Amino acid sequence: MSKNVKKEVKKEKKERPAITRKKQAVTDISAKAKEYPTLAVVTLKNLPDDLLQSSRKKLREADGTWVKVSKLAVLKRVLEAAGLKAQAEKINTPSALFLTKHTPYELNSFFRKNRKKVAAKPGQISPFEIVVPAGDTDMPPGPALSELKSAGASVQIKAGKIAITKDSTIAKEGEVITPMKAKALQMLGIHPFEVGVELVFAYDGKYIYGADVLNIDLDTLKPQILDSFRDALNLSINAAYPTEQNMEILLKDAFIQGSNVSINAGIYSSNSMEQLLTLAVRQGVAMSGLNK
Repeated sequence: MSKNVKKEVKKEKKERPAITRKKQAVTDISAKAKEYPTLAVVTLKNLPDDLLQSSRKKLREADGTWVKVSKLAVLKRVLEAAGLKAQAEKINTPSALFLTKHTPYELNSFFRKNRKKVAAKPGQISPFEIVVPAGDTDMPPGPALSELKSAGASVQIKAGKIAITKDSTIAKEGEVITPMKAKALQMLGIHPFEVGVELVFAYDGKYIYGADVLNIDLDTLKPQILDSFRDALNLSINAAYPTEQNMEILLKDAFIQGSNVSINAGIYSSNSMEQLLTLAVRQGVAMSGLNK
């Protein structure tokens, strides 16, 4: 047996236990996924571990949510087994699997409500203008004074402490945050950015929901939905197209129209009798007045 063949055999023997463990992991996770109505994938990129752990704990206590952080290859195989091959192919960063009884919208809403304020880091690009408000600080004068000035803050000594004399822009939108600016913000205890668990997609066994859909604010959409419903209702009424929502209105309208027709045609019925008799009395009174 050649040396190359021997090397391949040894390599294959070493890989077998690892492959076996991965296959078993896929089998176990896939079985677990069948116990929950919602499967979701979140990215671990830039996600603080303490936020992941706190989110996991809260969801587990709420409805028994099960979270699994696995190797990317294992996660992709699990998704493929669930019929989500197209979604599996798009995942290329470390991710975690959430199995939950929450609906996709409820899960994403939880993530959006449980975000965390974090400090600015050197090299980050500010997505908005970062302004330090005017006010007193607890910092004594010293090197901090010049460091804050270098970062762009308007400062002076007041009652033995450093004070921000006016609202100061530390970083403009789109500006790269320098080490000096990042340090100044940390010194002032300002955490301008937020991080949260970012949903890649969620699957409820029927539909696949991307973050772009789940991040839509229902409070913003509510007026638009109401306007659309009102327009659709008016259209169905004008077209006399019966639906569950307009049936009562159409029946009332039909009743009124039928009553008007019977009254105008002088047709007596249980509904028109009283109005016709009243009309006849009025006409009789009017006629008697003409004969005088």
